[in-house]
Amino acid sequence: MKKITLILGLLVSVFPSEGQEKVSIVTIIDDLTVKWDQAALELKIYQGIQNFCAEKTYRGKTIELLDNIHHWDTSLYFIVRNKYALNEDEEAEATLKDIEVLETEYSTQNFKKFIQDECARIKEIEDGFSSETPREYERNVKRFEKELIKYVNSITSRIDIIDEHIHHLKLD
Repeated sequence: MKKITLILGLLVSVFPSEGQEKVSIVTIIDDLTVKWDQAALELKIYQGIQNFCAEKTYRGKTIELLDNIHHWDTSLYFIVRNKYALNEDEEAEATLKDIEVLETEYSTQNFKKFIQDECARIKEIEDGFSSETPREYERNVKRFEKELIKYVNSITSRIDIIDEHIHHLKLD
């Protein structure tokens, strides 16, 4: 009986009834892009990354957001691949290439590795605070932020480019 209920529940969620509104992948990608852009603003500042490293809940939400972005970009990849197979659309081809870069170079695993290293660097900076002059400390923080900003901007740029592509592809 529980299996039947579960199966019926899945069917209802997969096949929306006439009264339910179908949400497009474009809307989902738009929403995730906005959420990432907001998260990226926090991650690009020293205090934001300190919070990320220290707060498990915040860290978990950010990783979950990135996982969702990768999930939907993978779904988008298959949709765009089918579109490209039909008419070899140049915009579709460019979209596929950008998704491939995001999914390989900026995967969640790569992000976790980078952030783990950054959290270790924050610890080193903080541990050295008492033995450094304020100017040395400030230089270390600026150097740290420069590298962090570059990485987060690279991810953000890829996500934003993919979002722009899908509006040109007219997937709705």
